[in-house]
Amino acid sequence: MDFFSSNEPWVKWVISAGVFVIFLLIAFASRFILIGIMRLFTRRTKTILDDLIIRALTGPIFAFLIVAGLWIAIARLTEVSNYVDTIHKVFIVIYIGIAAIAVVRVTHAILSWYTTEIAPRTKSDFDDRLIPILKRVIDVIIYAIALMIILDQLHINISPILASLGIGGLAVALALQPTLSNFLSGTYVVSDSIIRKGDYIQLDSGPEGIVEEIGWRITKIRHWQGNLIILPNSKLSDAIVTDYEKPDASMLFSVDCGVSYESDLEKVEKIVTEVASEVMNSCPEGVKDFAPIVRFNKFDDSNIDFSVVLKAVNRGSHFVLKHNFIKALHKRFRKEGIVIEFPIRKLYFRDSPPSGLLDQRGSR
Repeated sequence: MDFFSSNEPWVKWVISAGVFVIFLLIAFASRFILIGIMRLFTRRTKTILDDLIIRALTGPIFAFLIVAGLWIAIARLTEVSNYVDTIHKVFIVIYIGIAAIAVVRVTHAILSWYTTEIAPRTKSDFDDRLIPILKRVIDVIIYAIALMIILDQLHINISPILASLGIGGLAVALALQPTLSNFLSGTYVVSDSIIRKGDYIQLDSGPEGIVEEIGWRITKIRHWQGNLIILPNSKLSDAIVTDYEKPDASMLFSVDCGVSYESDLEKVEKIVTEVASEVMNSCPEGVKDFAPIVRFNKFDDSNIDFSVVLKAVNRGSHFVLKHNFIKALHKRFRKEGIVIEFPIRKLYFRDSPPSGLLDQRGSR
């Protein structure tokens, strides 16, 4: 009792150190206790929500006990008696920060549980793509509330700050207009389910490829050549987009060709249809139950032009299917003696009439 009631400075330092060590041991013990509870009770439940919440709270509880021990230990020292109010405010701010972090971690745990257990059961992937944005918004709101509470605890009048934020917020909004525009556009793209990850799209400005990621500011598109296209969401929301995955991934495309005027068009149509059917059925890139379509469409300068409509399983596969069809058709035309003419131009000179006119004049 004499030891604890002693007014010697070193005794109070020892007691403060002992208090801090006790709280430090309690903090480490709390980690083992929480882990034990998680292993003992959470195994009996079918959901992982309780596991995630306990893991989320382990760190903040540990920090809370450490700070509590430090606070009590310092408060016992007479050397800091003149600064008690300041120290008190400092620890209040720390506690509010720990509480804010705990709320954020618990919120993330709940959203992770929803993503893992609930979202796969829903028919739409809207929630999957909205949750990352929701996490960011919730974090900003929680930390903003924590900041307001801290300012209130420090007896700082926030009314002038809120008034200045009205004017300053306008300036910031103007300065961050491109970023805010991309954020809102990304939210619109995600919430409206216009484009999904994995879709093959093409913009009216030319770029095309597979959507790899839709972020809050940019969208990443992998071009078929392998390059990565970084597209601001504001550009994406304003663009005319062709989505080759909707309503399904299969894609119709045409191959243009032509044969000489001396060709038998009935025979040409039959051969082209046969070759197209063979290629469609033999290539994994072709849709097997689709009947190719052949249509003659133009009397050109050197050939009678026609188009062949084929169907690929997706946008990327149509390149291979078109390649194989052109090779097979060229080989079959050579075998059947069907000619694709080179461009031909007949020139008539002013001082020498065409040969037909000379023959007619000579016969007279």
